Amino acid sequence: MKIWVILLCFFLCTACMPSEKILEKQGISTIIGFDFLDEDTYKGTISLLQFDRKEEKTSVTISAVGTTSKQIRQNLEQQTSHDLTSGQLRTILFDKYMTEMIGISSFLDTMQRDSSIGSLIFLAITNNAESTINNKNYEEYPEMGSYIYQLLDKHEKKEMLINSNLHEFISTLYEIGIDPTLPIISNENGVAPYINGVALFKDDKMVGSISLIETLYIKLFTNHNAFLGDITLKIPAEVLEKKGITLVEKPKGDKFNITIHPIKYRGKVELSKEESVNLNATISVSILELQPPVTIKNKESIKKLEQIIEEELNKEFGDILEKFKKLNTDPIGIGRKIKSIRKYSSLNEEDLREKYSTLKLKPNIKVEIKRTGAVD
Repeated sequence: MKIWVILLCFFLCTACMPSEKILEKQGISTIIGFDFLDEDTYKGTISLLQFDRKEEKTSVTISAVGTTSKQIRQNLEQQTSHDLTSGQLRTILFDKYMTEMIGISSFLDTMQRDSSIGSLIFLAITNNAESTINNKNYEEYPEMGSYIYQLLDKHEKKEMLINSNLHEFISTLYEIGIDPTLPIISNENGVAPYINGVALFKDDKMVGSISLIETLYIKLFTNHNAFLGDITLKIPAEVLEKKGITLVEKPKGDKFNITIHPIKYRGKVELSKEESVNLNATISVSILELQPPVTIKNKESIKKLEQIIEEELNKEFGDILEKFKKLNTDPIGIGRKIKSIRKYSSLNEEDLREKYSTLKLKPNIKVEIKRTGAVD
């Protein structure tokens, strides 16, 4: 009797086993890109790794047209003898026009519902997803999906990107009082794709952009452990002369260049009055380079140099804040701070945006030079 029970259990277990997947028949997608074509039609492009010895190439790129991401996938399946799998999908690209005019939330919702796609998958914007994926000017990687993943992964590990993966973007997108950002990948003839900016969003649409280094002003208030990156400032030579700082030699032009490295920092958003917000931050820095060299011999000259750096940073930060207000985008999360106050807690997103657009945003960055680095 025991033998029959054992045999029955054996056949039941084998019947429940998943169907066998032969590696040579798998087309492993590493990247997918979406381009807007017309009213409700999109082109999807994927890069596939293939392991069939009969195939000359280890990777292939295919494209298909459809009205939804699922229809695009079905049409892609028709173009290959391989079974398309998304388990190794690492990056999703959206073309800039589609991101500006249509929005990307519907496509991201579909991706979230696919259990084979992880929430840490990278998202990025590019001028044309198909041409970016078809770019052949990459380094040692077998196909473009691997290259772009390594590019984004390197910058994320260095804490240079904000909201760069699916989980972070969706979380920020649906939180009232803060807007997400995404990296912008440039695709030019003759060079490999590279990150040349950061897209600013209002809801799920791109409304503008800033440079990668300018994200330091966002990270000051949103991520206290992020890498701000070395900062190079071009200051008029006459400003140094007015402050009483002596140049060792005359500059080639009319600008004095200084490169500083942030050691530690802290930022805080504070509401001072009904229509005023102070963005207070302190940054401790070391000086990496001075061009041309200057005389730094005492605490007084260091204090003067700190004031010059503060003025330049606050001026640049003020311009960026005005840009945010003009675009009505809030990547710093000032609206989140407003909503945390009891009398504003009931504001909906529309009312919060209206209030944000009327606020006076006052940058207040304080700089402390810990190490002078290069001196005369």
